Amino acid sequence: MESDIWLLRVTVKPGADKDEILGVHAGRIKVSIKAPPVDGKANKALCLFISRTLGVRKKQVWIQRGLQSKNKDLFVSGVPGTIFNALKQGTMN
Repeated sequence: MESDIWLLRVTVKPGADKDEILGVHAGRIKVSIKAPPVDGKANKALCLFISRTLGVRKKQVWIQRGLQSKNKDLFVSGVPGTIFNALKQGTMN
């Protein structure tokens, strides 16, 4: 399988009850994160959650845009397109 760097557009809901993918809304993947939006904790938790969900290392997921916003653009490297498409469709748990 071929892997590339993918752009993942996310809307984050920090301070949630659990880390989970809530689905797709307005062209963005909605993700709830338990960590609060304080001192970058929610950003770090988001990257860790996405890396674990996709089965890649933490350093393969980084926030390109939106560090201070609920709408974030993440880059994800080393993920086969089939896995990434499953995530976009909200079919991965």
